[in-house]
Amino acid sequence: MRILVIGGDKRMDYAAEKLSEQYETEQFQAGDTAAPGRFGAVVLPLPLTKNGSDIFAPALKEPLGFEIIGKFAEEGALIFAGGESKKLSDFCAEHKYRLENYFSHETLTLRNAALTAEAACAMLSQSTDGALLNSRVLITGYGRIARFLAARLKANGCAATVAARRAEQRETAVLDGFSAVSVEDMSETLANYDLIANTVPFALFTEKDFRLMRGDCVFIELATLPEQPVRSFADSCGIKYIYASGLPGKCSPKAAGIYIAEEITGALKRISDIAQLARPTT
Repeated sequence: MRILVIGGDKRMDYAAEKLSEQYETEQFQAGDTAAPGRFGAVVLPLPLTKNGSDIFAPALKEPLGFEIIGKFAEEGALIFAGGESKKLSDFCAEHKYRLENYFSHETLTLRNAALTAEAACAMLSQSTDGALLNSRVLITGYGRIARFLAARLKANGCAATVAARRAEQRETAVLDGFSAVSVEDMSETLANYDLIANTVPFALFTEKDFRLMRGDCVFIELATLPEQPVRSFADSCGIKYIYASGLPGKCSPKAAGIYIAEEITGALKRISDIAQLARPTT
């Protein structure tokens, strides 16, 4: 199996390096005009795309369209993508490539959430002249990132409160040893916190909410949301705002890249095992 890794940031360099321990692996990056031969598998980056139409390739000055895959992929090749795009799905269906979203695998999702929580703790620790010890923190949501973050902050001496819409999430947080409040009642408690971490991909916070926060509060955005208008709300109220999207790629690219490679290696093994089972016996 020959593998081509296209686009991505530094974590994809580490992914290619790890894959090369078991497979003949090449990369298509900035300045490349061709890659030798044809490939049985093409690995696209995490995140797959920023606009739904082009491969995430920040090192390139020009957009890199999904059609680049056709220059290198063998007939029936495996296309591993770190996300979803209708344009890519249509392209693979048209050319009869087998498409697999490796970021939909729970093991990789959990690992990325853990890396995000680790990096967020470090950023919060360095965000003020104070310390995590004895700080009071509000975490919105109680999904993977929030749960890992709450546990790490607790280990550093923080008193964490979880704000969640669903009663079962609030109950889970309480059973994990945290306080919990409904999102509807969250505004009443905002003045209590030194740190606020948003993990919910919805616009929960208004300018009025920021005016209720303490002046020395730090707000960190961990969800896949645009910076504006929340940064403007924070700035107008004197609240320190940290935009912290894509932390695994920025803060721990080696670990993130190795995890991607391990996920792809596991998927290749599963596909190979299924193919072996499907072969007729003589």
